[in-house]
Amino acid sequence: MNTAIILIAAVLLIPILFFAGIVVYANILMLKRPFLRLYEMRKAEEDYCPVEKVPKLFIHFLLQIEDRYFYEHPGFLRENIRDAIALNLKAKKIISGGSTITQQLAKNLYFNFMKNYLRKAAEFIITLSIEKKMSKDEILDLYMNLIYFGNGLYGITDGCAFYFGKKPWELTTNQMFIMACAPYAPTKGNIFRYPEVFERIRNKRLDLLKKRGEISKEDEELIRSYRAAELDPELRKNDEFTLDYPDEVCLNNDRFGPKPVPERVTRS
Repeated sequence: MNTAIILIAAVLLIPILFFAGIVVYANILMLKRPFLRLYEMRKAEEDYCPVEKVPKLFIHFLLQIEDRYFYEHPGFLRENIRDAIALNLKAKKIISGGSTITQQLAKNLYFNFMKNYLRKAAEFIITLSIEKKMSKDEILDLYMNLIYFGNGLYGITDGCAFYFGKKPWELTTNQMFIMACAPYAPTKGNIFRYPEVFERIRNKRLDLLKKRGEISKEDEELIRSYRAAELDPELRKNDEFTLDYPDEVCLNNDRFGPKPVPERVTRS
């Protein structure tokens, strides 16, 4: 009888101890590198672009593509997690995380890009802390200033400068949609190396926004009129300069990931 009680207690205790360990691990990460301090550091950098300077249309496109309920959820969506678990079980490996923008932010700040359930659990704890201590605008601000846009580019300022030789607030409607789509598949949909793949990804996002009624007919037709051969008249050409930039995201995202030196992020 005593043996049975011990076994039951052990079965009940193991998940509690595991969860407690995850909480401790997540808090150690945040103590070593407080996200509010990281935010202040990012704001002090030369290439930082405050959310107020980013066109509202770009923000609209980005939220519709990445996290349409961003301003409503507490950092996660139950249905996203449920769908991701179903997909992962079917594939017998982690292929989807169902991440919101806040979860993506937590991943970029504290973890590498290797997918495992331990990381996802710790990421969840950090996500809740970020949502508690930062406003939605601050979360979006930091996210846009460290998100990966492909070709070794982190942050909206460097992304716009590299692809179009422009500041974020100077983008055309088509350029805004390109920039909003770029983080979705920055490697497999690399705009220079795989323009046809990028076009398919872009068109799927366009179909989604059209179905939701979240894009005007004029904007949708304008964006769709650009094909893989020329995704935008001002887009940097695929040449030796662009080929010198990495095609893949580094596994270890130290700070905000690898970043080209400022003088290389130019139009000429």
